[in-house]
Amino acid sequence: MLWIAGMALAVIAATIAAWQWDYLPREVIATGAVAMGDGKILKTRQFYRTTRHDTHKSAVPGPVKRIAAWEVQLPSGRWIDCDGDDCRAAAERAIK
Repeated sequence: MLWIAGMALAVIAATIAAWQWDYLPREVIATGAVAMGDGKILKTRQFYRTTRHDTHKSAVPGPVKRIAAWEVQLPSGRWIDCDGDDCRAAAERAIK
């Protein structure tokens, strides 16, 4: 019986790791690029971030909200959040 709980925990951990390392695809709305001061070109993408809007002490979950969000890919391959207009500044802050 304990092995079932262990397997469930392993599946949950693997799913979280795959999401963080970008192995699970996101629904991409738009893509683009940002030119850095040193000439490097970094990729950007806009995707839907899904959340639920729960009312306080509600018995049922609230409706699904899809919010558009931007990310920029650093030279290391890691994606970080940005606002769309400040993707270059966000990348510069993360690289320093």
